[in-house]
Amino acid sequence: MAVVGSGGFLGDAAVRELTRRGHRVSLHPRHDPLVVDGRWSERARGVHTVVWAAGSVTPAVAAERPELAREELAVLEEAVEASAALDVPPRIVLMSSGGAVYGHPGLPPYREDHEPHPANAYGEFKLAQERLVRRAGAPATALRIANAYGPGQQGGGKQGVLAIWMDAVLAGEPIRVYGDPDAERDYVYVDDVADLVATVVERPDAPAVVNAGSGRPTHLADLADLVRYTVAPLEPAIERHAARGHDAPSTWLDVSLARHALGWTPRMSLADGLRRMWEARR
Repeated sequence: MAVVGSGGFLGDAAVRELTRRGHRVSLHPRHDPLVVDGRWSERARGVHTVVWAAGSVTPAVAAERPELAREELAVLEEAVEASAALDVPPRIVLMSSGGAVYGHPGLPPYREDHEPHPANAYGEFKLAQERLVRRAGAPATALRIANAYGPGQQGGGKQGVLAIWMDAVLAGEPIRVYGDPDAERDYVYVDDVADLVATVVERPDAPAVVNAGSGRPTHLADLADLVRYTVAPLEPAIERHAARGHDAPSTWLDVSLARHALGWTPRMSLADGLRRMWEARR
């Protein structure tokens, strides 16, 4: 099998879990693409499954630099077209977004059968990726992942609030909370996501769309308090700021389909996951 985006946060975790389970994995970081000049690369020929974890588009990038989102969509479209030209197109497991694809007028917790209503440009971008994959002519599963976090997550950009906050603490800066502190989000540990990716890879009968989250909402204010507790004896200040244009409203996921169809449940509690992330980061 091949993992596209193997050098990223979620891609690297998926590679580790797939390798641990005995799978042979062809790695495709940004500098080693799966498709070259419109054709499947020689090293990837014969793979039966592609895990598409590539992505440098964040909610802020999608809002501020839409041309970059279009470029990334074009890369996936080229891969889909090259896949369809093969005698046996590989199955595609796409890492999508559960925090951005769903939205009003539906209310959380969101299930896979809820009609998507992206709240921002990032959600529209991820939904466009899902539609491209469905055109591949082969079985595909879109994993709608909540806010993934854990050791190894980079905080330098504008995505990954927990990594950003922990880096701020280490730099002696305040924790900045944007938007309504009562807004609720779903935070899922990276190893739980990797476990679901590997489970889906091993289950050809996996549903076409599967939520990957903790299944539990956490208020932003409570999340900031948990981080302050985790980093003690450091005592970072908490600053409140107005919402940004790309911030999603309250959203969390119903993960019962993954449990019933695939036997998967998230194992890591938020408190334990934060502790492991902080221990690795500091």
